[in-house]
Amino acid sequence: MLKREYRLKKKYMFAYCYKVGKVAHAKSCLMYYTPSKNKNVKIGISVSKKVGGAVSRNRARRVIREAITPFLGFINKNHNIIIVARENILSFSFNDIQKDIEYMLNKAGIYSEASKDVIRPSAEECVRNGRAKCTKMRWAVKAE
Repeated sequence: MLKREYRLKKKYMFAYCYKVGKVAHAKSCLMYYTPSKNKNVKIGISVSKKVGGAVSRNRARRVIREAITPFLGFINKNHNIIIVARENILSFSFNDIQKDIEYMLNKAGIYSEASKDVIRPSAEECVRNGRAKCTKMRWAVKAE
């Protein structure tokens, strides 16, 4: 489940994103994106009746929601994003959908491999703490 701070909910926000936004295409879905004044990225998910009945549409929403969750920390802030499912989205595996979302974020230029909210250890901290250099978990996310 996306946290409330990451959800795009209002009809006028969807309408603005559809009207003004740019589009990135992939095999399983589309992505509309626009810059915004929000402090966090806002994500909306749209699944039409062409996908299937209510059960199929809800499954498609859940899959998209879970596929985009690992990328939330790496998406550049201040963007509104709408992901629109294509008719054949349920024929793709979860990994394919996740790769498509990553591809679209890269194509749009709003995804960065290294988060900007990361604190790297200083040289003196590496000397004091030997684990700071050798472990994979050496980066810490800034607390707000």
